[in-house]
Amino acid sequence: MTLPAAESLHLSRVLRLREGDAVEIFDGRGALREGTVRRADAHASVVAVGDERQPAPEPPARLVVMQGLLKGDAMDAVVRDATVLGASEIWPVITARTNVPAKGADAARQRWQRVAIAAAKQCGRAVLPTIADVRPVSDAMHSAPSASSACLWLTEPAAADGHQDLPAAPCAMCLAIGPEGGWAPDEVAAARAAGWQPWTLAPVTLRAEHVTLAALSVVRYAWDAAGRRRIT
Repeated sequence: MTLPAAESLHLSRVLRLREGDAVEIFDGRGALREGTVRRADAHASVVAVGDERQPAPEPPARLVVMQGLLKGDAMDAVVRDATVLGASEIWPVITARTNVPAKGADAARQRWQRVAIAAAKQCGRAVLPTIADVRPVSDAMHSAPSASSACLWLTEPAAADGHQDLPAAPCAMCLAIGPEGGWAPDEVAAARAAGWQPWTLAPVTLRAEHVTLAALSVVRYAWDAAGRRRIT
């Protein structure tokens, strides 16, 4: 197969691979295969596709991150961490306290796609998360996967109603994570009315771009622990 221009450039100029070198190829939908470079070219590298390989395991349930838009590199970090930790979908949303202009969203989404691809390469994941169009949070909060899903609204410590446990078994989950400055009170009230449950990770206020990594790590650990308990 002939690689797209961006991947050809990465193979030949960044990785400095040459004819005969071994690579791995994935399609972003779960397939991972061995490959051998047949031609290293900055515009059209050619790779011979070989046997299937086992990619990194996917989470046992759908995992959605609804993220209030963040500035520049912070949003890139969210996409990178969400990809590595198994998010199925990333929903960028505009909130009352979003301080990022909505214009240029298409270009930003293309950049996030590139960030997700690079993150998947790094961690060995063969599935890319779907990155939705930027939309108002009021629209997104009513788009939970199903009535059986767990919708958790990540809040500052003072806004939570005590300790919120994760479901005992993996189920489709939506995590709503606010922008710099957090959620506005009316957004929290609207989320509660829509069935979202407030959830606080720790009795401290985290930076917005760190919450995704922390929250997804907790969820993945809980799911993996539940899987080990079922096996034993």
